[in-house]
Amino acid sequence: MSDSVLATVTVPSLRAARVARDRLSRAGFARNSIEIDRLDDDAFAVSIVTRPENHARAERILSGSPLGNDLRAAGQAAASRFQDNRGLALGLAALAGFALFGLMRRD
Repeated sequence: MSDSVLATVTVPSLRAARVARDRLSRAGFARNSIEIDRLDDDAFAVSIVTRPENHARAERILSGSPLGNDLRAAGQAAASRFQDNRGLALGLAALAGFALFGLMRRD
């Protein structure tokens, strides 16, 4: 009796396959257990061998929303911009403070 199961998904590009692999590794799955196989010119298979109790979680992560990943990447890029440019971050914080002060002082 095998104590491992295969979770797999087919994606249209290598970029999408790498994104799926990154989602799995961020979720705590071992990166060396994730495989990307080329099926043909327009398809890649991402698969992971996992324990039966983690199979449903791996399937859910593999079939995750690309929109959510794009939003996460955009948020991380915006946060790194603010960390790289402290003057801009302080200026925007001051502008938000003045706007909030102006809204609170209305009669």
